[in-house]
Amino acid sequence: MTDETSTTVLPITMLPWHDGARGRLEAAVASNRLPHAVLLHGPTGVGKERFVAALAAALFCTRRGPRLEACGECAECALSRAGSHPDLHWLRRLEDKKSISVDQVRETCEQLGMTSMRGGYRVAVVAPAQVMTPNAQNALLKTLEEPAPRTLLVLVTPRPSGLLATLRSRCQRVEIARPAPAMAEAWLAVELGGPVPPGLIDSAGGAPLRALELAPHFQALEGQMSGLAAAVVGGRAEATGAAAEMMGDGLPVRLDWLEAWLGQAIRARTVSNGTQLTVRGGGELQRAAAEVNISAAFRMVDRVREVRRLLEGSAAPQLLVEALLVDLAASFGRRGGMQWPR
Repeated sequence: MTDETSTTVLPITMLPWHDGARGRLEAAVASNRLPHAVLLHGPTGVGKERFVAALAAALFCTRRGPRLEACGECAECALSRAGSHPDLHWLRRLEDKKSISVDQVRETCEQLGMTSMRGGYRVAVVAPAQVMTPNAQNALLKTLEEPAPRTLLVLVTPRPSGLLATLRSRCQRVEIARPAPAMAEAWLAVELGGPVPPGLIDSAGGAPLRALELAPHFQALEGQMSGLAAAVVGGRAEATGAAAEMMGDGLPVRLDWLEAWLGQAIRARTVSNGTQLTVRGGGELQRAAAEVNISAAFRMVDRVREVRRLLEGSAAPQLLVEALLVDLAASFGRRGGMQWPR
């Protein structure tokens, strides 16, 4: 699954939960204090790249009103909608590379320093920014020390800690958070043309765009992961075989499912208002959730998040998932097993 929708087909409008981030930058534009660099962060699937595309379109737009929104009708908006505006530059890692190189950054910095092709703003976007090499990040620092007028550099990342502290300090941080569940469900219902399947938003980590992408495969995912998790906690599946079933392009979503299930187990154990919460999965998973030590459940959530982070640069992803499942069996299973080193 991809992190975001392709930039060449992005609409030039923002999503309902983008209002807070848009409002911050709108105020900066109104007071002629738009920063030269923005660090746009938030979880995968909340539409960070769509927000940037809409922001750039609004900056290019010649008929924009007081709101930071593109009119959608002028020549600049036509170029933006087609994904061919000459003053918008996207910097990504090359298809066969794991990182963004210093040479790529230098080329983008040169483009950002040239005269605007359309006489307005120039915008450069680095996504995902955390995969830049240290040398590439240092090359950006030089550009930020002497920025050209009417330029905007946007670093898009789900993990700001992956950037050098010196680079983060020169950017204005703007967050796009997950929307409230009611807003996410209302938006998804419109996009899906019907009711949102229970558990879909949780399994997507609360991120609506990720949920939309996951929706066609959700029932299959629910069946696979419920069976696999029950077999692990019940001692009927070894970690090696179970980890092999989780491998492939769908691994991030399977980890999301596992984190969502852990979250349900925690909420079911900690809710104190008398509400009866149901944990997904069959009776075996519900029993495991009811009996688990709450501290162990919280540790497992941390394990899942750590594995997700380590997978970005790991040459042995299956070993990471095996260790995670061993710890799941030890934390939730009656049979127990080896614990990860603390």
